[in-house]
Order: sequence, then C-alpha cells, then structure tokens
Amino acid sequence: MATTRTPEQQDAFAVVRLDSFRNFTPRPENVSVRRVVHHFAEAELEVRHLNMTAPTGTVYFIQRTTVAPRIEPIVVAPPSPVVAIAKAILAPLSPRSRRARAEKKAGKKKPKKGKRK
Repeated sequence: MATTRTPEQQDAFAVVRLDSFRNFTPRPENVSVRRVVHHFAEAELEVRHLNMTAPTGTVYFIQRTTVAPRIEPIVVAPPSPVVAIAKAILAPLSPRSRRARAEKKAGKKKPKKGKRK
C-alpha cells in the first residue's frame, strides 16, 4: 500500500538481510534490516561488500524507504518532592504491589519463639 510523502520525510535506503533456504518462503524472523543510510551509493557499496562475505543462503539487498525526522520529546518539569511524597502516601496501593504485600506481611508477623535447648 503506497502512502503519500509528507514534505518533512526524506528518502533513505535500507540494507536488508534475507536468510533463505531451499524451498523456502521468507518469514519475518528471517528478514532483518542491517542499516539505514541516506545515499544510494553508500547502500550499494555496503550491499556489495556484505554479499561477497555472506554465508551460503544469505542475501543482502537495498530497499528504498522514507525516514521521518526525529521528534524530540517535550521536557516536563518533575513535580516537587513534597507533591510526590503526598501522592505516594495518599494513593491507594495496588494489592499486587510489592509495598502492599510487604505491609500486609508485616501485619501478620507472629512473635518469634525462644531458642530450643
């Protein structure tokens, strides 16, 4: 399915590895992307080198693709320590949380018996 390119996307070339066997239908676990480069010449050089040194049954080829620019995450200031502590104290604990189980276990502790003689 082809999609329309947005202006901020750039053409790129993926160096793809295909491990194939006789009477074989490619499956996702046998296909992997080795590297993504922005220049066809660089991809072609790497594919030629890899195909010369590849084991029998392994083929490298070039796949044209598009790469969207990296989106930097928005940095949000962490809440003040007082707010974080208040939330931790006031928030009900999940019954499966480690802290809830530890508190439950601490409430059920039996007093230790004396040593045997």
